[in-house]
Amino acid sequence: MQRDTHLFLDRLGSIEKATWYRQRFDACPHFMFFLGDSHISNIQHTKYPYGQRIAYAGFSKNRADWYHSLEELEYTTSKIIEASKKNLHISHKMVRDFLPWQKKFYATCRKLDKINLSKLTNKQLLKAYNDLAGIYTNKLNSSPLIDGFALSTDKIIALKIREVLENKGLTDHFIEYFAILTAPTFLSFLQQEEIALLKLASKAKTNPRQEAALLERHQKDWFWIRNNYVKDHIVELADFKMRLEENKSLNIAKKIREIKFFAIKHKKDKRALITKLELSKELKTLLEITDDFNAWQDERKKGTFWATHYFSLLLAEFSKRTQYSLDQLKYAFPPEIGDVLDGKISAHELDERTKYCMILWTLDHYDVTTDLALIEKLDRIGTGEATQTHELKGFTASRGKAVGTVKIIESVEETHKVNPGDILVAVMTRPDYVPAMQKASAFVTDEGGVTCHAAIIAREMNKPCVIGTKIATKVLKDGMEIEVDATKGVVRILK
Repeated sequence: MQRDTHLFLDRLGSIEKATWYRQRFDACPHFMFFLGDSHISNIQHTKYPYGQRIAYAGFSKNRADWYHSLEELEYTTSKIIEASKKNLHISHKMVRDFLPWQKKFYATCRKLDKINLSKLTNKQLLKAYNDLAGIYTNKLNSSPLIDGFALSTDKIIALKIREVLENKGLTDHFIEYFAILTAPTFLSFLQQEEIALLKLASKAKTNPRQEAALLERHQKDWFWIRNNYVKDHIVELADFKMRLEENKSLNIAKKIREIKFFAIKHKKDKRALITKLELSKELKTLLEITDDFNAWQDERKKGTFWATHYFSLLLAEFSKRTQYSLDQLKYAFPPEIGDVLDGKISAHELDERTKYCMILWTLDHYDVTTDLALIEKLDRIGTGEATQTHELKGFTASRGKAVGTVKIIESVEETHKVNPGDILVAVMTRPDYVPAMQKASAFVTDEGGVTCHAAIIAREMNKPCVIGTKIATKVLKDGMEIEVDATKGVVRILK
């Protein structure tokens, strides 16, 4: 992927005409660049050239706003639906086709565990980096398919379900049935880790001598679970040890059954409802793709957490050999890494990017700007203007009702603000928000579809959740008292 320094100006007109979907999370450009490459360019060179053909992202002090064109998301969806008419189980095939890259990525990461990076020559280090970068980008080719479909099919699926219910006189059950038919039927990697640690506790209770070895193995397998697109937060043995001791006092078999319960129940309820409503092949295929992409999305998140760790190791070694700090290198881009070793990248430019920069991706090209006037204009185009209102509407992700105090979370660094019973409000949630989500009584997001993180976690925790309000983080303020009526998909400001 090559830089085109005229790209922003050349595409500004088309950017202004488009409607954009925003995602916000903790991220730095280096780790996010791979996603931009796969979404916009790399996927177009595969057997599934259905990616989004333009996207841009803003970065400031390790916080990112990622802008998808709604038209491009719909383009991806239309291509997947078109392919599904030839193969009703197209999502099964997609997952299988990308599996070799998935396996190759994890195997390559494990090989790096055995390499002393400090012993490599500069040429060898650069090759190790480029090898992992190429494999990771290919693994991420699933990402534009997942996001394109997940972020633009809610209305399509909802409309088709509503039509079925109207024909059967069951319209009053729409919210209930929509939630059942789109619920995830798999265990997330966080749930898998929790079950693994519970099983470890059971073994340790019966055979204490094995505990130390089992715990070391668990730490090696799951050290990455608190990572994000910025920080390589290695979970230490002591942290797992503390949770292990807490687990020993539980009814372990019962706890494992509780964790597995919802995925099993969702699958059973979904199958029964599909039969009861006599859904068409087309709608069943859309629901199957949604289900497959739910699980695929969770696997993608796992992969990005691994990538943060292993690219952090590589960047740390580049930092030792050059004038650049690790934080500066997180604002360099993968195509620039060769120049990093040669000292050709301006440290001042990297510092300016840290303050605020935007990246634009198109087919095989990218550009970056630190022009604050242009950044402000692009940000305004992407987010739109907020309307003052006392009632917000969105999609029901998990039914229920809650009243509480608003806590707006824009970064994992702010999750400490959430107290028990608060309403967590965010542009979107991430896995590293889970500790705060456990304390909150309900969730409200600007963006998100039925496969988004907030929807999945809300169902796992059985908490009210309204997604896709578009303007919650603009209209709501910390300290407001609100009512989340997730059964109706409504958020009301009380005071």
